[in-house]
Amino acid sequence: MKMSLKKQLFLTLTILFLAQIGYSWNEHPLFTYPALKNHPIWNSLENIEAKELSSFLLANETSLERFLAIQEEWSRHNLPNYQPCPEALAFKVTGNLADIRERFFRAIRINPNTYAPLYRHPLPGQAFDTTQLADPHKITTLEDISTMAFVRYTWLNEGEMVAPFDVLVAATDEMDYGFDLGLFEDNNTYYGSEYKFGKQTFGNPNIEFSSQAPFHMSFYHEAAIVFRFAPFLKKTYLDYRLNLYKMLSEFAFEQGEPYWGWRFLGWSMHYLGDQTMPYHCAPLPGMSVWRMLWINLKAMLGWGQSKIDAVQLVSNRHLVMERYVWEVMRKAYLENDYQHPYFQALENPYPPQTYNDRFVYDVVSKQSVEKARNCDRTLRECFPPVLVNDPKVEASDRKEMDDMLTTVLNYSGQEGVDKLDQMIAERFRAYSFAMRALLEDVLPKINRQPEEITQR
Repeated sequence: MKMSLKKQLFLTLTILFLAQIGYSWNEHPLFTYPALKNHPIWNSLENIEAKELSSFLLANETSLERFLAIQEEWSRHNLPNYQPCPEALAFKVTGNLADIRERFFRAIRINPNTYAPLYRHPLPGQAFDTTQLADPHKITTLEDISTMAFVRYTWLNEGEMVAPFDVLVAATDEMDYGFDLGLFEDNNTYYGSEYKFGKQTFGNPNIEFSSQAPFHMSFYHEAAIVFRFAPFLKKTYLDYRLNLYKMLSEFAFEQGEPYWGWRFLGWSMHYLGDQTMPYHCAPLPGMSVWRMLWINLKAMLGWGQSKIDAVQLVSNRHLVMERYVWEVMRKAYLENDYQHPYFQALENPYPPQTYNDRFVYDVVSKQSVEKARNCDRTLRECFPPVLVNDPKVEASDRKEMDDMLTTVLNYSGQEGVDKLDQMIAERFRAYSFAMRALLEDVLPKINRQPEEITQR
């Protein structure tokens, strides 16, 4: 039996989108710190006490049960592709400290093995207490911690005083530490089958880090024909996470729990920040709908290599951009180069705009999609073809990845570096703009007295 055109295209697009494995801006605090450090709120806040998650949960157990029930109802009515939380996972008051973290994690449907300990995330070049160095394996559940190899973490003790800004900045990276791993029924985890998110909609379910992709990427602005033939692209949950943690932040502030108010806000910011990255909101930047259809037609005629090539190219470009930005940003910190275009962009965002529940869809994601084609083109022009234009190459295996700035200089010279940095700086203006809008929306909740949670 011959396969229908619609089914053929569906399978082609499914394979193409397996290229996306869930990378995001590497080490979010590098960008959050300059984006928010000059906000006047930090001058009016005193240091706060660090509090273990289990202590926070137990102290607010009754209010939290009511809050999460209201939040679940809101999500069902306001998030277009939300998959309802099974009733059996709903958070209930038991007074049991021993399992309260697991009950909370299961109620918000994250990896139940998540650590979420008390720690600091010093930035490159910042002084830190070497006697309090933390083992990354006790912060993340990831088996491969190569992305954390150059980061230094230090432990924070319960009751220790810490600056709210430090809490917020550190928390913006935390969602890449395993929170969203293994949540689908085909991820071979016991909890994936219980959470009812269904099968992983895109990304490779057999790659550890890939399983977080549908929570860190969302495609809100694809052409109608793409959604028609690839409806799975709508099954993303970034908006769910963004809203949940934002409201948990407000809940914590209302309960008089500033440490967790700031930490939850940092968690929320992570998802909003991910949408400023073009490869997180455009599944195949640089590829037109008609080109996708042409690839599909060739596959139907027996020439399927184009599909394989497209997967490799998009994956390589995504990885190359992330690695370059991370290396250049860390170098600027270590050299105190605060005049670098990235710092200047983060400290001078786009004009402010009021945050609302449609902000991630209608503003942040839309802007990022509009910049996706230029992003893809700039990468192709500034990096050597072996990294971004050769589908037979796996970029992560190339020695050129060891020093990305030198790689660009050797290929396209200072002109290439400047062009690349200009493109990335524009995205950082958007990142800062988004972080400030979210912060401004939550600020009125910070000094409110504890009160009963009613309706949003």
